[in-house]
Amino acid sequence: MYNGSVFFYRQSLMVFIYILSCLAFTLGAEPPAWQAKLEQLQAQSKSEPREANKLIDQWLSELSPIELDLREQLINTKAYNLIILSEHSSAEQMLQAWRDEMQAVAPARTTRSLELSGYIAMRRGDHAKASKMLKQALQQATDLNQPERQITTRIYTAMQAMYTGQYETALPLLLKARELNEKQQFAYLHVNITNNLGTLYLDMGRPADALPILQAALTDPAFQNADVLYARMMLARCYVAMQQYAQALPYALDALAGYQQRDDPYYLSAMYLTLAQIAFQQQQPAAEQYLDNALKLANKHHLNQQLSDGYLLQSQLQQQNGQTAAALASLQQHLTYYKAYHNEAAQDQALALRAQIDSLQHEQDLSDLRQKVEVNALKSAHQTKVSWTIGIATSTVILLLLALTRLQQRKRAQAELLSARLASSYQQLQQTQQELVTSEKMAAIAGMVAGLAHELNTPLGILTTAVSLAQEKTDEFQAKLQQGLTRQDLQQYLTTTAEVTKLAAGNIERCAALVQNFKQLAVRHSDELSRFNLQQLIGDISMLLQSKFEEQQVNLNYQQTDLVLYADVQHFQLLLIELLNNALSHAFPDQIGGHIELSCSRFADHLLLHYQDDGAGFTHGSPDKVFEPFFTTSRNSGHTGLGLNLVYNLVTVALQGEIKALPVSKGFALNIRLPLRWLAPAEQ
Repeated sequence: MYNGSVFFYRQSLMVFIYILSCLAFTLGAEPPAWQAKLEQLQAQSKSEPREANKLIDQWLSELSPIELDLREQLINTKAYNLIILSEHSSAEQMLQAWRDEMQAVAPARTTRSLELSGYIAMRRGDHAKASKMLKQALQQATDLNQPERQITTRIYTAMQAMYTGQYETALPLLLKARELNEKQQFAYLHVNITNNLGTLYLDMGRPADALPILQAALTDPAFQNADVLYARMMLARCYVAMQQYAQALPYALDALAGYQQRDDPYYLSAMYLTLAQIAFQQQQPAAEQYLDNALKLANKHHLNQQLSDGYLLQSQLQQQNGQTAAALASLQQHLTYYKAYHNEAAQDQALALRAQIDSLQHEQDLSDLRQKVEVNALKSAHQTKVSWTIGIATSTVILLLLALTRLQQRKRAQAELLSARLASSYQQLQQTQQELVTSEKMAAIAGMVAGLAHELNTPLGILTTAVSLAQEKTDEFQAKLQQGLTRQDLQQYLTTTAEVTKLAAGNIERCAALVQNFKQLAVRHSDELSRFNLQQLIGDISMLLQSKFEEQQVNLNYQQTDLVLYADVQHFQLLLIELLNNALSHAFPDQIGGHIELSCSRFADHLLLHYQDDGAGFTHGSPDKVFEPFFTTSRNSGHTGLGLNLVYNLVTVALQGEIKALPVSKGFALNIRLPLRWLAPAEQ
């Protein structure tokens, strides 16, 4: 009992001395001589953490063990720098050693180290440990009346809630921290709270709320270079969430350069992922290189969140490139790291286990205190009780571990079932897409047949009228021949017959030309290549679509396409029919009057077919979005969104070329780049 009283007295005395020192500083004591040098070192840590740590090590080697104020500041600063460099194990060892040293003499000096240990556990995905450390830090800061730590512990607790998706829990914590800081006026905490609020609104899917906070941070005098760097990173993510990739790119590149100079693997991998996402949306080849850099850093430093997001993006890239098996494997990797980082059920089990062990440890401590007070006669019975307690605790731990193992097995089975269903759904999607493409082809053929029938109807009607007129005049001529034929009657009959014959011959030639053009367009697919003139092919197709062009008063100009090709003519027929039909359906849906321009140019290493119209245009983000399957602006009119996707597949797969939608001020334009090998031999 005497030893316990001495220990309690010593602890109370240290806390009292600490409170007196804080009061003295608050009431106007002069700051220590090393304060300015320390602040300069902390500022350097934000941009050059590795160099700053070298200076800290040198300074620590010169200090006496009793200089606790300065040692505490230096050790916490170095630990935070190690966290920035993702050297978590080294940082945790240093913080634990400091807590062990201070526990007996000045436990109030361990609050900051508890916060940092909680942050390390948070970044590692060990949320059970993070919750315990942060809860202990908050309780200690409250009991010892440490205003600065009361604010910072709430910030870190809010960050952990954000990491685990508990956004509604994080928001009141940050708002409370801001309220407390408005009374204390810690400038660096104002910066920290502002950045975290912007991040939280972004994670909550509210980029419009995050945007003004982050933009204001760029001109806030309290923000140092490293703080502005973080704000730029979050602005890039904000614009990506709003699908404004052009605005996101400069902020992302600035942040990448800053974190490269700082040698911060955690945020560096995050910026590589952001740039990969921007490049992926803009269909740029740099996406794969950015993604590879992000995954290398994340694997090296065990960054589960970046690994989860990175493999998900890799799966999307591989799926876009037609690498189905690789895409499924990447998706499985994403699920693995996603569960490792967001497995809330396992976190709840771990928290329950930790609470159980803490409770048992508390009971053990109470038993030890009672043992010192009780007489020696009760010692044996007390030890028996302790043994039973330990046995129960051990059994409980084993049962919980078995439950966790079984839960993990169930989750693994669910993930495998999900992967199998995903593969089946993807296969069904491909089959459905193929069926819709086939339907689109049949619709195109039906449109050609309808156009042909419409065009034939007019000359056939004229022919019917001409034949009827010739029959009528012949009957009149025969009647006059029996009654007495004059020279004038004969001349009139011959003139009428000549006009009718000329009219009939012209319309018969028109019908024959239409049928001949349709026969040329009805050539079946064949692996054999044929020689044809591109301008003549466009003319044949435009004749079949002439009724639609006349009805909508659209003028087609294709004079600059006189080029002889040697290729599979059906590919070019289907490409041109889909392109022109799509223009008539979407570029001029309600508009009367318009122009379509087709031109072809030859370059040193490729052919370029250019299309442009002055129709309704495209107002749904990136112009290249029109090539995505099932994308349409007229779904209510029965369109499937596969017309330009079929054009894209014909160009990129069948003709082994490239297609690119162009940004224009009015209407819609695209370039089709084809290899020179489709030129006829005489043209090469």
